[in-house]
Amino acid sequence: MITFDNFSKRLAMAQLKNTSAVDAENLGIILPKYVDTILSLTNQGLVDLSSRFPLYKSQVDLTFIAGQNLYPLLESEVGTTLTDSSEEPFLDDKFIKILDVFDSDGKRHSLNTNGHLMTPAHNTIRFTADKMTELGEKVRIRYQQKPVEIVETDSINLPPNLETGLQLFVASLYISHMGGKDHSIKGDSYFAAYLRHIGEDEAKDLSSTSEVETNTKFEDRGFV
Repeated sequence: MITFDNFSKRLAMAQLKNTSAVDAENLGIILPKYVDTILSLTNQGLVDLSSRFPLYKSQVDLTFIAGQNLYPLLESEVGTTLTDSSEEPFLDDKFIKILDVFDSDGKRHSLNTNGHLMTPAHNTIRFTADKMTELGEKVRIRYQQKPVEIVETDSINLPPNLETGLQLFVASLYISHMGGKDHSIKGDSYFAAYLRHIGEDEAKDLSSTSEVETNTKFEDRGFV
């Protein structure tokens, strides 16, 4: 974890050190008038990373309805087929995709493998009648979500290796937006470096983002 202030200093000392965003008399300092821009690009980068890696996860319970096999995961379904909690509210604008399904004993059931448990859309899950009988009255669905936007006084919660990726992302967009052919080329080179960096992270699982959580039994979060 790194504070946004320290993250900005890293950018100012590295990728952005020769740009107008940095105080020429105080290297390592982003000028106040550019802080909001860097903050906005940082939040944009966090969304991009959280779409590529399951960095931020949450859970919601799904209760089956007799004769219904298709279930959309929508905020409007909370209180009917979906049950969330005050600690982990289900929000449409934060949802990315379904990760996996667990029964009441905490056993994980794989998606899109044998036709019994499918995701025809990123936010929709379909069960066969046989699978619903096997699972019981309800299941717990774990899903990938976007992070809460940070503000200037917040910290950035990322695995250390992805902090570098975020730096490259922010630098690529900032420099590309400066305009001109040279800035466009440099911005593109940083974005290419970003893609290489996160590609290596994913291939080698350097940030351990492929780890499967096991805290999924209903009683663990107060659901009955």
